[in-house]
Amino acid sequence: MKKLFFFISLILITGCLLQKEEKTFFDTTYREQYVKNNQDLKEEWKEAIIKGEIPLGMEKSEVEKILGKNYKIYISKTGMMEVWIYNEYYVGFDKDGKVIKFGILKVEKGEK
Repeated sequence: MKKLFFFISLILITGCLLQKEEKTFFDTTYREQYVKNNQDLKEEWKEAIIKGEIPLGMEKSEVEKILGKNYKIYISKTGMMEVWIYNEYYVGFDKDGKVIKFGILKVEKGEK
């Protein structure tokens, strides 16, 4: 019985160690890797991304590549602005689909 418990525990611990933690925009390494893999970005955009910001003027498709597709959409009554709301941040776009605002909704544990 002790051997069975030991092996089950070992399997569970190994599974936890092998499970990859999903990287997010809050992770500096993730942002640096994104910039490294996308050398065609404007220099000021690279700098903004490294600092943890979504640059003004960036198009929706690029934002989606960086932050992912897991967002909710709010469209203003006038239709002049669209906001993508993620769990941790939001991005506002003008009527042409360019970023006009980026903000953080909450800070992850250990981050400031």
